[in-house]
Amino acid sequence: MISSGFIFLVIGIVELVIVQAMIYPALRARFEKAKVTGSQGVDPGTIMNFVRLQSLVAMPVIGFFMGRYFQKIFG
Repeated sequence: MISSGFIFLVIGIVELVIVQAMIYPALRARFEKAKVTGSQGVDPGTIMNFVRLQSLVAMPVIGFFMGRYFQKIFG
């Protein structure tokens, strides 16, 4: 179970790195451009906080609790 939590943590970290490198810059640029018209919507910092929470907390917890089921399925 601990190993599946660690695997999901690694998956979450990889996801976070990809989002920060590829998606966040586009979100930030669109947000800054839309501030001129007042139609910016949700701050990209808020979206990134949600992604961090999901990647670094939720993914390992899910992996830890579902580790027994993954062991039955895969091995």
